Amino acid sequence: MDQELSPSTSIHPTTPQTQRATLGMIVDFVRFELSRSVTAGRLAVWFLLIAFPVVIVALLRVQRSVDAIDPWGNAVYFLIPEVTCLLGLLLWATPAVGTELEGQTWIYLATRTRGRMVVLAGKYVTAILWTFAAAAISLIGCTVLIGPDDPGRFCGILTLLAALSCLAHGAQYLLIGVFFFRRTMVAAVFYTLVAEYGLSFVPAIINQLTVNYQLRGLLTRWTSWRSVQVFDDTTFGNESIARHLLALLIVTAVCLTLAVYRVRTAQYPTQQDGGG
Repeated sequence: MDQELSPSTSIHPTTPQTQRATLGMIVDFVRFELSRSVTAGRLAVWFLLIAFPVVIVALLRVQRSVDAIDPWGNAVYFLIPEVTCLLGLLLWATPAVGTELEGQTWIYLATRTRGRMVVLAGKYVTAILWTFAAAAISLIGCTVLIGPDDPGRFCGILTLLAALSCLAHGAQYLLIGVFFFRRTMVAAVFYTLVAEYGLSFVPAIINQLTVNYQLRGLLTRWTSWRSVQVFDDTTFGNESIARHLLALLIVTAVCLTLAVYRVRTAQYPTQQDGGG
């Protein structure tokens, strides 16, 4: 079993120098992850994430004219912040620990000073960068195809929602990955279908515990689209902007804190231990 070999962190108090060093290590790890992620397979998946919403909107645009922006904006919201972002994070954030265990590199990374936290933070940032880049490019393409009266506001609101989706859902998938490292994708898909695509539409208090409920609440506050305002009191949320943002911040912080605690205390079985 791997062990936490960083006694210096418990002997010496945290200083600004060590914090800067840790930040530098995270940046270096993100650069390494980004460089090794540039493969034919991952680039193909990335381009598919970009193309999927654009192709759907293009096909709809051929069949229908833009008489009102409401249904188009609602469709783009579901296609990108609630589908594209979740698919990207599912692929890049969830297997944060599992890929290192399968590649037999976990022991080396875990025995470095602050290595576990650096790996976790680096994987999280990398997943967000890949996913948000795909979402932002796809949003630009959809905005051009739709041609709203105020393209800057239209694209800006949905881009901000995509960023918030990446931060909150990325933290959730990271937490799932450190707990369910053997059946990561199964657990993540189950959570997504049951919670974010199931419970979030239930007109009860339980739907307020989901990230998608908070994002839809922000959509109703930041836009005047009738197609979302009619659901204001049920599945799209009627709380204030500050409350929705605070809820997303709490979810992100709690999930990241639990993920760091888990990864620092867990003893993951490796092939060297006969657990692979």
